[in-house]
Amino acid sequence: MAQSAVGRLFRCQNCLRQSVSTSFRQTRSYSKNAIPTFSPTSSQELDQALNRFREELFIPFGLGEQQRKLMFRQKYSERLDDQPISVTIGEDEKFQLRPMDPQSRPRNQEITQVVSLMKTTKDWQNIIPFLAGLRMAGRVLKPNRWEWLIRKAGAADALGIILECAKQSERTGLRFNNIDVVQKFYFMLHQKAQAAEFQGKGLTKALSLARQAAMLMEAPEHVVHDVQQDPKRRPFVVGVLLELSAARALNEFGGSDETGHVRTYAQRLLATWPLGSFDAETKDWPRVDRMLQENVPIYNGMKLALQVNGIASDKAVGSGLKARVSELERLIRGQKKSAPAEVKEQPTLGFKQSQLLTSN
Repeated sequence: MAQSAVGRLFRCQNCLRQSVSTSFRQTRSYSKNAIPTFSPTSSQELDQALNRFREELFIPFGLGEQQRKLMFRQKYSERLDDQPISVTIGEDEKFQLRPMDPQSRPRNQEITQVVSLMKTTKDWQNIIPFLAGLRMAGRVLKPNRWEWLIRKAGAADALGIILECAKQSERTGLRFNNIDVVQKFYFMLHQKAQAAEFQGKGLTKALSLARQAAMLMEAPEHVVHDVQQDPKRRPFVVGVLLELSAARALNEFGGSDETGHVRTYAQRLLATWPLGSFDAETKDWPRVDRMLQENVPIYNGMKLALQVNGIASDKAVGSGLKARVSELERLIRGQKKSAPAEVKEQPTLGFKQSQLLTSN
């Protein structure tokens, strides 16, 4: 192969010089990695930021190692200036190798800046190639960065694109095998449905994404074999599925559990209850805040489920749900007392105070 031949030419300094000198008038094509491309966005600033990552990070890492050396080693800079080398990337795009300072590569902080510039769903369509480029360049996102990214996507109504990222995990690096990451995704689905007042297209879409994510977590690349660390076994996942399914039953099916999902999720929730986060002794607000994000959808899901025809009177689930509702209501009331004053006055937990702990 041409690339293997190029690799052999670069094994020694003399051969490297020879390769440089014989390449001045040549155009070569390298296909080591698929170099991401981006579609136009809603802002010129975002277009420029994406292009900077592409030209100064993704393309160099998409080329062969020896071509990167030509670009990033200072001793070859004059030769590239005097006698440029052009390579073909993709199908027909030409890219001219040029001297680059490794210190000028985009920093990790700029990743946050790029994502912050994504405001529309159209902008977010670029997140998959962007993440693919980062992964190709060895830039690994930590779980807290994934959580932040999911929150930003939720604000832009782009949770469907996040799910697609998880479906393309080998390309993007996003896997639904981390409890905190999955919790954030499901909490954002809860918020999406809540913004739609648990009805209409917003509810239907949230439920569809929740079910797809649950099925995706059965795939080998997302499976967690430790029961204690398996997100799909946690009550918050089942609780959101119950909440959205019960809301749909009440709003679209006249209160009937036509698909049987409400009863199924209710049973599953009760079975997974021991794996939940119900520590009433914790007073640390960040930890309490995270538990509330888990437990409010669970609470709301059980309350809605008990309004679905036949659930409250079902001996297998009705009494269990009622007991857990009372238990969780006491816990949430106590946990709310740990909230800072500014949070109590202006809630940031993702639910409306008027919807929480209602008496019906």
